[in-house]
Amino acid sequence: MKKISRFFLVLLSLVLVCSLWSPVEASTQEGCVTLDAGKSLAGSKQLLPTAKAAVLYYPETDTMVYSWQPDERLDPSGMNKIMTALLALEEGDLDAVVTVTVDALSVVPPGSMSAGLKSGEEITLRDLLYCMMVGSANDAAAVIAEHVSGNQGTFVTRMNMRAAELGCNNTCFQNPSGLSAEGQYTTARDLAKITAFALQREDFVELFSAAEYTVPATNRSEERLLHTTNYMMSNASVKDQFDTRVTGGKTGALSTKDRSLICTAEQDGMRYLSVVMSAQSKLTEDGLSVTKFGNFEETKALLNHGFSNYAVRQLLTTGLVMDRFQVSGGKNDLAVTSANTVFALMPKEMVDHDLEYRCISQGSVTAPIDADAVVGSVQLWYDSICVAQGDLIAMHPVEVDTPAVFLEPQVAPSVRIWNRVFMVIVCVVLGIMVLIISVLATVRAVNISRSKRRRANRSPSRRRR
Repeated sequence: MKKISRFFLVLLSLVLVCSLWSPVEASTQEGCVTLDAGKSLAGSKQLLPTAKAAVLYYPETDTMVYSWQPDERLDPSGMNKIMTALLALEEGDLDAVVTVTVDALSVVPPGSMSAGLKSGEEITLRDLLYCMMVGSANDAAAVIAEHVSGNQGTFVTRMNMRAAELGCNNTCFQNPSGLSAEGQYTTARDLAKITAFALQREDFVELFSAAEYTVPATNRSEERLLHTTNYMMSNASVKDQFDTRVTGGKTGALSTKDRSLICTAEQDGMRYLSVVMSAQSKLTEDGLSVTKFGNFEETKALLNHGFSNYAVRQLLTTGLVMDRFQVSGGKNDLAVTSANTVFALMPKEMVDHDLEYRCISQGSVTAPIDADAVVGSVQLWYDSICVAQGDLIAMHPVEVDTPAVFLEPQVAPSVRIWNRVFMVIVCVVLGIMVLIISVLATVRAVNISRSKRRRANRSPSRRRR
């Protein structure tokens, strides 16, 4: 008994350990590699030497290729301007003429990035946006905010509301320009979400991809020639950072030693969006020249990783049988296929047997089922990461399996009447027979009783007399 008790104690302990371990195991498989994924396709190994956070995203297949501390709350610096531009495009008129006010200029500290706007200057909203996005002008951001919402505070409230609508759960803006402010923060993941959404607008793409822009003369200024602060887009300022793959971008800088960059790049038909936050730069001993920018070099390393190691693969094809589901109450089982042809970004060295297909039904599959009805989903797993998913649809209808019903043969009314008469006669005859048998049995029982009494009366003494 003691040995049996010990065995069951050990067994119970193992069950408890497994129950505690299972949730931890499951939490490492947190769904497909979208911008909201817990794990990126390349894992979480640090690839960049100094950046505090980074994201490499492939919009075409909604794939988070690489992430490093994507939810670390950091100062957005000048990258607030992406949200400012998005709101201005959504709520403003690009051809509207804006008058620069003293109130708008008063919130911009002297010495910060500026387009040299003057009080009373009349300039279109379009030109203000180019000043802000190409020249990273903080005064232009303040003027835009005041024009769109009436004042800085109301505009910042709209910025935060819009960020929440886009699913940015770790973002709090305090101004439209990105100047350092207490309580202001965002993350690499949230910046990627905002930028990816904004890039769906052609007018934003034009701003984001402009390497230079000429602002026409205004009532208070001669024409202005703007050059991008993203040196990877142009060799006009710093030639050794120019990268022909880079198609757009927005810089941010907390100081000469803390620099960030959001950019897009294209090569051989592949397009990436990258976010590098708070990369560390290096200066010469006298502090007058930059020997390493940090944000440009580390962005290039991130892009190199993406273009060199990944390719788009077709992983699901509609029309091919993925699985067969048992159908409750159906005449037969159900063949299912992917609702769509699905492409995904995958490591170039991947082979087909590295993938695991998981077909999941929507609860109990019950008849009747129409052809093309959605009955479940399919997930494709690579190692411990879901890399793609889609709907499963029925390849054919399934009817209800109705049990056979046996009906009595139909007969003519006259036949039914004679059948009833016959049944009555049979019943009467059987009744008479039962009655006769009962009478005969009663008579027999009486005779037997009389016979017994006669024998009892014939005693031996009377015979001897």
